[in-house]
Amino acid sequence: MIDELRTDRLLLTPLTLDHVDDYFRVYGDPRTWEHLPTGRHASRGESARAIERSMESRRVHGFGHCAVVLREPVGDLAPGAFLGSAGAAMLPFDAWNLGYRLAPEAWGHGLAGEAAQISLGAAREARPEIPVTARVLANNLASIRVLERLDLQLVWQGASGAAPAGPDDTTHLERLVFSDRPLDDETLEAVIALG
Repeated sequence: MIDELRTDRLLLTPLTLDHVDDYFRVYGDPRTWEHLPTGRHASRGESARAIERSMESRRVHGFGHCAVVLREPVGDLAPGAFLGSAGAAMLPFDAWNLGYRLAPEAWGHGLAGEAAQISLGAAREARPEIPVTARVLANNLASIRVLERLDLQLVWQGASGAAPAGPDDTTHLERLVFSDRPLDDETLEAVIALG
């Protein structure tokens, strides 16, 4: 089980419910959901449930999402600042889902890439036999650039649905799927179906 990750500028520790207020500050901020407004957390309880899912992934699979905290000053950000989260969670089938979300004040410093790179390595260390995947909307150019810089390959691009099935359905939006290895057809179809 991975307890702590360090980069030159960041400290990543497993998310706990002690982080819920800071987590909600980031995940409830509409600016962090510019490309997918329906994903924004509308309540502290929604953030708590997301943290609990990450805690379960860590318990069962050895890794989950982490709190991302600054170790040294960057721009106007002080050491100890909670920046957001990064990590990987096990999907309902055997594939990791790499993800990260940082507060707007942390953008533009390369911190998302730094957090994503160490998270990719940690997922591979925790369960090396499991592929690491990442999904991103085609209109999120900054996140696409982060994923392109990692040891990941684009394995699919398109929309998994023709039209939204409901107000929160995003399967009609164009997405890109990246993976650290070729995916068998069943796994790729399952990742695509997640929307």
